[in-house]
Order: sequence, then structure tokens, then C-alpha cells
Amino acid sequence: MEKIKELRKNNEKKKWKLATEKIKEIPSVFNFVEKPLEVGLWCLYINKRNFNGDYLTAEDIENILVDYLDIKIKAIQVKRTFARAGEKIIENKKDKTYKISWTGGKYLKSLKIENPLRIIYLAPDKPITAENSLDNLIKSIKKGNLLITDPYYGLKTLKTLCGFAEHHNSVHFLTAQLGGGEKVSIVNNFLKDIKKEYKDKVEIRIYSHKNELHDRYILGKDIFFIIGQGLKDLGNKESLIIGVENKYGKDIRKILEKTFYERWDKSQIL
Repeated sequence: MEKIKELRKNNEKKKWKLATEKIKEIPSVFNFVEKPLEVGLWCLYINKRNFNGDYLTAEDIENILVDYLDIKIKAIQVKRTFARAGEKIIENKKDKTYKISWTGGKYLKSLKIENPLRIIYLAPDKPITAENSLDNLIKSIKKGNLLITDPYYGLKTLKTLCGFAEHHNSVHFLTAQLGGGEKVSIVNNFLKDIKKEYKDKVEIRIYSHKNELHDRYILGKDIFFIIGQGLKDLGNKESLIIGVENKYGKDIRKILEKTFYERWDKSQIL
């Protein structure tokens, strides 16, 4: 019985995760991780559009967000914001359930802004906020193979790579040297753990020409990100992460990808 429950939960999780990647006409739910109204409407919209569902309770929405999408929004937050949502939702007061209205769907679609750039600002001395922002960025990239380069690495870098590996098929990380102040023994021990757990998904290589490796970027399936600070320093220093969709930066992406693979082939496995 427990195995059946776990299988059903995994199937539901896979179904909702897939919806975050496939949906085009409304923004990604990960754009609204701190907005109960928008994430609640998103769940109602997907439930109706993708799964032919009708009404959901606030508890259903919490379950979808917390268990399937790793977004920490509680049922009470959904109830409070839906109480002020007006014509965006239709409430069945008898059994306390909700469905999205035409107005609510129109509102969600209006939030889909065609912008060539996605900009994330990470303030200094806010490591928790930085981790959450980076985690949401990871989830927002379509599942695929990631190419990442950063001249310096550290313990936090390796932990970040594990986060990427949880959501993507493979991660290729190109670097040059261990950052200053890092304890070699601790980093190496964690590196061994990565090789055990993610040996088929994460590969790290050292590029010997240190002076050639300056920029920090992530190449995803349909988008690439330029990172102002190293992954090991995010949250400790002021930084900007700028995302450019392929359709707006196709030529730049080709150059970055070509350069990455040229250096990758000349590098040594860490």
C-alpha cells in the first residue's frame, strides 16, 4: 500500500513538474514563489487546462506547491489572498473550493511579458535569499544539459551543482582553481560524495590556462545566464544574474558554447 501511495505521489509530482516546463501562455510558477495569489491562480489554471480539473481546495493547492514544486506557500496564505481576489476566482462556498475564472486566466496571461532579459539582483549579506533565488532559477530552466563555467570553485559551488543535478539531465562544470579561504580537505571530501551520488550527472573539469577563464555563465536549454559573482560567493557579495533567451542572443550563445567545448576538451577531470 505504501509503495502504491509513493508511486502515485511520484507520478503526480512528475505531472506537475512537466507542466512548469510545457506551459507557454502564462509565466512560470517560479516567477511567483512569494506571491500566494499568483501561484494559487497558476495551480487552478493548470488544473483546468492540463488535467481537465475543476475545483481545488486551498489544501490541494498547498500540496501541489509544497510537495510537487518545492514552493513554500501554505493553505492559509492561499485562503487569505483568494478572499481578496474578486472576480479572478470562482468560489464554491459550500465545500470551500475554488476554480479560476476567465478574468483570472486573463490576469495570468497579462503577466507574461516578452522581455529579452531576465535580471535577478542578489543583495550582499543575504545568503538565504540568494540560495532561494538561485534555486528558483535552476527550476525555471527547461530540463536538459547544463554547461557552467566559473574560474573559481568552492564548497558552496559544489552544493549548487548538486541542486542543478536534481533538476537537469547533466551538469558540466568548467573551472580553473579552488577559491581562496577554502579548506581543501573539506572540499575534496564533498567532491568525493558528488562523484558517488552524481557520477552519471555531474562532471567537473579543471582548465589549466587560468588567465583565459574570466567570465561566469550558465548555458541552459533555451536560455543562458551571465553571473556577476562566482557561485561560491552568491549572497555574500552584491551580484546580478542576467538571463538572455536564445531567440534574442543566439549568436552570443553559439560563441559561448563553442568556446566552452574547446576548453572542455583541453581540460582535466577533477
